[in-house]
Amino acid sequence: MVEPTTDTISQYFKSIQKLPPASREEIHDLWKKAKKGDRAAKTRIMEINLRLVVPIAKKYHRQGIDFLDLIEEGNLGLMHSIDKFEPKKGYRFSTYASYWIEQSIRRAVEEQSKTIRIPPHAWEALRKWLKQWEKMHAMLGRDPTLAEMARKMHWTARQVRGVLDAAEAARGIGSLETPVESEDENITVEDMISESDQKSPENLISVLKLHDELNQALKEIGERERMILEFRHGLTGQTPMTLEEVGRRLRLSRERIRQIEERALLRLRRVANRMGLIEVSEGRPLGTPNLQPGWDTPKLKTDILGQTIPAGRRTAPRSESGPQFIRRKPRQLFFTQPQAKGGRKKKRP
Repeated sequence: MVEPTTDTISQYFKSIQKLPPASREEIHDLWKKAKKGDRAAKTRIMEINLRLVVPIAKKYHRQGIDFLDLIEEGNLGLMHSIDKFEPKKGYRFSTYASYWIEQSIRRAVEEQSKTIRIPPHAWEALRKWLKQWEKMHAMLGRDPTLAEMARKMHWTARQVRGVLDAAEAARGIGSLETPVESEDENITVEDMISESDQKSPENLISVLKLHDELNQALKEIGERERMILEFRHGLTGQTPMTLEEVGRRLRLSRERIRQIEERALLRLRRVANRMGLIEVSEGRPLGTPNLQPGWDTPKLKTDILGQTIPAGRRTAPRSESGPQFIRRKPRQLFFTQPQAKGGRKKKRP
């Protein structure tokens, strides 16, 4: 592939800068026409927002693809966002389009890169996952869920997500001779996976199927909720973002992002439970995932000194050596008749 020259790139930038800007009224009219199928209006919206592609393409430069090819892939994502965008919902088109532009560029990088950039430790984790999956599949007689696999291997959610990301990147494997990025030279997939695993390619397909089911579950929640989950948890392979970073990107407050994420996780949990990807423990509501190890254990009552109060008693026993607190009765007020001046005279004995 011929590397584009600096003159070609600068010429492209100059052509973008020459495009005339548009007013709010014009953009509003263009969206009305575009939603009715007017191709000229879509082309004009495309020209107005071409500037959104360049900074995103710069992030993925030097990934084995020419810069102008990245821009072309980003433009395809921009066209896709124009077709899917709904102005009536009140979202900013720049934020919505940036998401699809980045998705299109990332997909092109993954498909066109010749080397699978998976570190050796990720391949080792994937190999362990495949072996355990095969054992549980033979024992259960069905495909084990993500929750069952994580519980059996004593893995955290972050470790499971790392294995699924490695499996997603392994989609580009055409053969066992595919090179893998490693410190050792001329290392292939065949060197990273044991012989027993090579004879069972169905294991890798099953792992990839789990990731497909996760993507299918994400499609059943709202567009904005799915976007926030992907940003927050790095579901598309990117680095997980903080609440502040997602808020700046979507122009929302940190608290609002947290609320939307909590609602999205609840909906995703319901969808995943319906699909059999996770299991809900007995007695626990569906909307309250077990995030703490002691969720099911009852809380023990303690006194002010930190001593456990036995069941059936409301107060802790008094200490023999400690200070004794005596509860006194409240004072009673007596109202009497006022005495006459001088009062009664005492009788002499």
